[in-house]
Amino acid sequence: MSRLPRYTPFRPDFEAPGPHVTIESRSGVSFELTPEQDADYADDDDDFVKYRYYESHKVLGKLYRNIDERAIFAEIQERSQAYKTDDAYMPEIIHRVWYLVKQTCQNIQWEHLRTWAKNIMEK
Repeated sequence: MSRLPRYTPFRPDFEAPGPHVTIESRSGVSFELTPEQDADYADDDDDFVKYRYYESHKVLGKLYRNIDERAIFAEIQERSQAYKTDDAYMPEIIHRVWYLVKQTCQNIQWEHLRTWAKNIMEK
């Protein structure tokens, strides 16, 4: 284990798991660990690693910061609501898939299992 390379607790912002992570300006991050910081990051729990994220000035960092996640999620929610309320809004491929599903499942006998399924849901 002692021969394994040590990990660095610093990662560029585009590797952050989501928008809830605090991104530090690159000028404020010192990439050299002090003994106190080294002890903080030497966690024996491999499932939880403390990373600090800095603002990357390279192309991936700039592209990452130009993505508006809230707008993307709002558009996804809008589309899903439109699919639920307006049948004409659905793309033709969805109609074709639904038609094939109904044709395939047409001969499946399932009515006698309805009570059994409701009992499973209630448990």
